[in-house]
Amino acid sequence: MSYPTTTADRLIDDLCVKDKADLLRLEEIAWTRGVLVNYEKLEGAEARLVTAKERGVITVSSTVSDSRRKRFSIAHELGHFELHKGRRGLSLCISQDIGGEPRQQPSHEFEEEANEFASALLMPKRFFAPLCENDERSMALISRLANDFSTSLTATALHYLKFCEDQVVVIYSEDNRIKWFRGSASFDTIRDDLGFFIDVRARLDTTTLAAKLFENPNLTFRKHKIDASCWFTPGKYRRDAMVVEDSISMPNYNAVLTLLWVDDSLEEDDVDW
Repeated sequence: MSYPTTTADRLIDDLCVKDKADLLRLEEIAWTRGVLVNYEKLEGAEARLVTAKERGVITVSSTVSDSRRKRFSIAHELGHFELHKGRRGLSLCISQDIGGEPRQQPSHEFEEEANEFASALLMPKRFFAPLCENDERSMALISRLANDFSTSLTATALHYLKFCEDQVVVIYSEDNRIKWFRGSASFDTIRDDLGFFIDVRARLDTTTLAAKLFENPNLTFRKHKIDASCWFTPGKYRRDAMVVEDSISMPNYNAVLTLLWVDDSLEEDDVDW
């Protein structure tokens, strides 16, 4: 396991957490680590961590109304406190830093680590992984997991990928355009093998459920099969290849979250490409 995940697991062990319900008492967990949590209006940041010696204060912006978002912000800042002890002082985190868009730039390494810690703390493998061990692949499953752990859909979907052995990808779209995606390990392998990509910043194909949800956010999300080419750039996959799409509207963010998976082989033997 990675250092952020190991650190979160060790904290859970130290606190003798026996049930995921114990993790709902996040402010108390922070207090046991010498960190006080409070709420006030912040300018230009969603959350702030101030540290001195072995103590800290986490401030979450009072403008954040979503309770699940607040929880992730607290866990994110606690991650900075636990992981980045050499960076004592003042740390400000904007909304893009906390639990959202996967970012690969070296300058965002600390934010990615804090997000990984937060996910491992709020959705520990010991409680979360067994709930992923079934054949259901759907946004309904992600929604149930989010409710069980009091976490956001996006953070839950990204964490789910770590325990899914199938070829699954999470895609986040805003304003009818793909903003980012992240795949499971097996999806990334077949994507590399077949040489296709998901075109970030591309406008959504009008036949996708995601595009239809931007037109009418009140549509009931449901699974449907769709041509792989509606989501993937050209590659060495079958011309008649299909994938399963399940999307849900997130109107507060003018966004759609999509779970896409391959339930049949994309490859075809002895085809002249």
